[in-house]
Amino acid sequence: MKRRLCFTGIVIFSMFLSGCGNAGLGQNSESKASGVQNETGVETDIKMEEAYVENNISDEKITFPASYDNTIENVDFNMAVIVDADAGEEFPITAKAKMQKVNEEQAFQLLFSGNENCEVYGYEEKNEYGEKVDTATYVTPEETTLSYGPLSSQMSYMQRDLMPYIRSAFVLDPEDERYNANLYSTEEQLSFMTREEAFQIIDNALTEVEIESMYDYTGYALDYNCMQSQEYHEDMDGAIDRANYKNKWSVSDEGYYFCINQKYGGLPLYHVYCEIFSDVEDVNTPVQAFISKDGIEYLNIEKVFEIFDEGTAVSLVPVDMIAETVAEKYNRMSESSTYEITEAELCYYVDLSSGTGIYDVKPVWIVKGIEKSEQNEQSIQTIIDAQTAEEIIL
Repeated sequence: MKRRLCFTGIVIFSMFLSGCGNAGLGQNSESKASGVQNETGVETDIKMEEAYVENNISDEKITFPASYDNTIENVDFNMAVIVDADAGEEFPITAKAKMQKVNEEQAFQLLFSGNENCEVYGYEEKNEYGEKVDTATYVTPEETTLSYGPLSSQMSYMQRDLMPYIRSAFVLDPEDERYNANLYSTEEQLSFMTREEAFQIIDNALTEVEIESMYDYTGYALDYNCMQSQEYHEDMDGAIDRANYKNKWSVSDEGYYFCINQKYGGLPLYHVYCEIFSDVEDVNTPVQAFISKDGIEYLNIEKVFEIFDEGTAVSLVPVDMIAETVAEKYNRMSESSTYEITEAELCYYVDLSSGTGIYDVKPVWIVKGIEKSEQNEQSIQTIIDAQTAEEIIL
């Protein structure tokens, strides 16, 4: 379950660095705004209340508005400003990242021991450094599979007994017309184990294969009554395929489906999933797992990073500058649509385009909202550099 805290105030702080060892810190610069001028010189009303949270660097203070309310042409900001509670005393920095490496031998012993009769399919592919590496996929006669590579942290394990039925009854992708994840509770506990106990098993498994980090997760309780009502199969012609439906659902089929995000410095660590999917959604989390009373049924690791702290503290621009960038983008896109911006969350961003195997990490605001037109409404998302207020084009 996610823990978040919204701080009040406005994000304005500065730090002056001198020398290489001890840094001399300048005094805070603080701005309170109830009437702030935009780029055109027109005064706009911005509602902000002030409160301070101490950080752990000298006497510097980091403050954030709990919300930002404003209208700039076709863009309405009813925007919650979200900063994870764990980041309360952390000062934003820039850093470097590289992928952690799965211990393949440990993964096999943990998940696949006792399957000596499996077939092995080997390939030579390139990893994130552009180096040729050997990958492998193990398949049992029952079609349980384990694969790893070519990326260092990439691994996938799945049992075939239950997972095909889970996937037919639980749809995470909000772009899928059958999306139904919102029908499953992220709070209620299942009878065989608590959500917290189940996640601990997953966390222990990740540690055992040497993928270690701080994590934030959402755990969906997949109860059998809901799965039975949501199960759907279709044939090649798009017609309902009754032959593939589960004969009988029972409480023994229940389990938790976890969508797991990495954290760094108390903030979510964001990257573009599979270099393609940029939306911050549960379907795009880098670690996903399903666990039942019989143990781990599914575990997929896409990318998990090791962060190298460069120790370079950075100043964040005020939230109203972030809003101006967002408004400029959407006002330029369409005169027939209106936009409602509902939240901005402070995250660290791993820029996969910044290097080959070693990547830049910096703070960003992930801004979400809704585009409204006469035809429909759709979700929108923008990534804004927290230091410069420039949009990051993915």
